[in-house]
Amino acid sequence: MAVRWRIEHFGEIGSTSDAVRERARAGEPEGLVITAETQTAGRGRGDNVWVSPPGGLWFSILLRPRLDASAADLLSRIVPVALHPILDRYVPTKIKPPNDFVTRGLKYGGVLVETELRGGKVVYAVLGVGLDVNFELEHLPEGLARTATTILSETGRRHPLDTLLGELLGSLAETYETLKRDPNDIADRYLALVAMHGTDI
Repeated sequence: MAVRWRIEHFGEIGSTSDAVRERARAGEPEGLVITAETQTAGRGRGDNVWVSPPGGLWFSILLRPRLDASAADLLSRIVPVALHPILDRYVPTKIKPPNDFVTRGLKYGGVLVETELRGGKVVYAVLGVGLDVNFELEHLPEGLARTATTILSETGRRHPLDTLLGELLGSLAETYETLKRDPNDIADRYLALVAMHGTDI
């Protein structure tokens, strides 16, 4: 059965991923999606802070795939595989490994995947997505603004966030079903995307 999303929206939150992880540890079934207009403690990979002003699309989802721990890295690959064809309709998009979204060499989105492992299995996964959509670059720190962009800056117009979220979640649901049926297909599609864009893993 395809995953059914249950969306909860917040005006301001520390981190959508932290909120989803807390619910996951309390036994929440997969399919939870938490979105926010702004995050005060958004995170990127490593110790990086993810600046999350109003106008971006900030959301995290909860999945409980039946995967061996050795295949957990595929969870970070389903997001670029699923989101790329949608985002590429808005701006020409390339994947910068492992899972950043760039256009004209400038980053406008990224993914942070966190998993809980137990007994050699994936207990749950939190997939956090951040996309710079409807705000001007002046809302980013000066240093970051030199290497980043937003969909608004690239297209000159604002885009309905609810519509974009619906498109992304629809594609994610389909890709997640593919992962459960044929994990190798996701790995192959990810590698093909990276190779098409001339980047190395």
